[in-house]
Amino acid sequence: MSTGETKTSQENPSVPRYRKLADILQAEIESGVYLIGARMPTELELCTRFNVSRFTVREALRRMIDNGMILRRQGSGTTVVSKSPKTMFIQKLNSIDELLQYSIDTQLKVKSASPIELDAKLAKIIGGKVRESWHKIEAIRYLDEKSPICWTDIFVRPEHRELVDRIGEDTTPVFMVIQKEFNVIAEEVTMTLFAGSMTEKKAWAMGVKPGSPTLVIVRCYKDKAGRVFEVSISEHPAGRFTFSVDLLRTSNAD
Repeated sequence: MSTGETKTSQENPSVPRYRKLADILQAEIESGVYLIGARMPTELELCTRFNVSRFTVREALRRMIDNGMILRRQGSGTTVVSKSPKTMFIQKLNSIDELLQYSIDTQLKVKSASPIELDAKLAKIIGGKVRESWHKIEAIRYLDEKSPICWTDIFVRPEHRELVDRIGEDTTPVFMVIQKEFNVIAEEVTMTLFAGSMTEKKAWAMGVKPGSPTLVIVRCYKDKAGRVFEVSISEHPAGRFTFSVDLLRTSNAD
């Protein structure tokens, strides 16, 4: 790597190598090293140039595919299709462990936090009781410093409110912070997706017009007793998030 690339690695020792590689390749596309329509180097060439594993290269390229900068086709190689990344995050989810990837690849910034009492609407979403006490955390999740993905309202039980100061320190998801600090383990996560629209307050923060369409994802985290200990309601403006689940056919035993 060049001197500049090495320095970047030293300044960000906690950043995965595939993210560093993706950032380097993205910068080269943006600066014109690779033009739109041009082919990118092969996986082997990138492995040799950067002295990294094929896994690292594939993950870096996958990240660039997800942000819409390159396209891979069997037999045609990897082609540059955009000079700048799209403000979009694609999440493939098949297990609780894969929820971690969402947090690792993004950054959550807290805007405010305060105690609340559940009204009828929130009680239905959270699975709590009307007038039950919870703690509400308002936050914005970013793909990078200038690219907000969604507005997220996080609800935790009052006994877990101290975790507010921990959110955003690193990429650890909130449910993992609760596990570490309070020994409450997420045994089950239920997800609900539906269409919504941005309120004026949230629209201003997300850089869209009030009333703009959104994809709303509600995640409820339950402990082994089935008790909900965290709920997040994330509102993604249209075009900024894609949710993907792989379904495989299984054969029934006779």
